[in-house]
Amino acid sequence: MIDLREYDCLDSTNRLLLDMAKDGAPFGTAAWAHRQTGGRGRLGRSFSSPEGGIYVSILVPMGNPDGSEGIKITAMAGVAVMRTIFQLCHKKCGIKWVNDIIYNGKKVCGILAQGCGDKAVIGIGINYRTDIGSLPDDVREVATSLYAPNEEAPDERTFVKALLENVFALCCGGDENWLSEYKGSSTIVGKEVLIMQAGKVIGQGLATEIDDSCALHVRGSDGRQTVLSTGEVSVRSR
Repeated sequence: MIDLREYDCLDSTNRLLLDMAKDGAPFGTAAWAHRQTGGRGRLGRSFSSPEGGIYVSILVPMGNPDGSEGIKITAMAGVAVMRTIFQLCHKKCGIKWVNDIIYNGKKVCGILAQGCGDKAVIGIGINYRTDIGSLPDDVREVATSLYAPNEEAPDERTFVKALLENVFALCCGGDENWLSEYKGSSTIVGKEVLIMQAGKVIGQGLATEIDDSCALHVRGSDGRQTVLSTGEVSVRSR
C-alpha cells in the first residue's frame, strides 16, 4: 500500500522521508514535491529541481542493513522508471550505469537511494515538463525533458502513482525479469568509458558487462578488469 503525501515545495523529498523513517514510518510511505530547493544527487551533488519536474521518494525494504544492497535497489528503481515511462508515455529510455535514465541520448532522470536501518529511501527526479533552458549551464548541455512545458502529456498524478507502484513492487521482490532488463537497457556496455572519481579521471577502458550484483566491469588496454560497484563513468569522446 502506497501512502503518498503531496507538497508544493520541499527542500528534499529524500530528506523528509529519511526523517520519517527514523520516526518509524512504514514501507510504502512516499512524498511528492512539485519543486525542491535542496535536491541532492549521487556523490553529494546538487540536483536542480524546478517546476515542471516530478520529484518523488518512497520507503522500501533494505535487505542488508549495512547498505550493501544500495546499488541493486538503485538499479531496480531505474527499471521501474523506464517501465513507467514506456507504459504511460510510450517513450523508450535506456540506463546509464548506475542511476541515470537516458532519453534521446540525454539524461531525463536521476535516482538516489539512501539507507536508514532496514529501510531505504529511493529518490527519483524526472524532467517531465521541464524548461531545459531554466537549468544551470552545465546541466542544460546533458539534460532533456520527456515533454516541453506546454506539451500535452499524461496526467502527472496518474504517472506518479504508477511510478511508485512499480518501484515498490520491484523492490519488494517477485519479479525475475528486472535484472536482464537492466542489463539489456545499458547505454554504455560495449563502449569506451572514463572512470571518474571526485570529478577526475582515474582510469579508462571498455565497459564489457554488468554482472548479477549490478557492478560494472571495465577492461583496460592492458587487459586488466576493473569492477565498479560505486562511482561514475562517462562515455569516452572520440
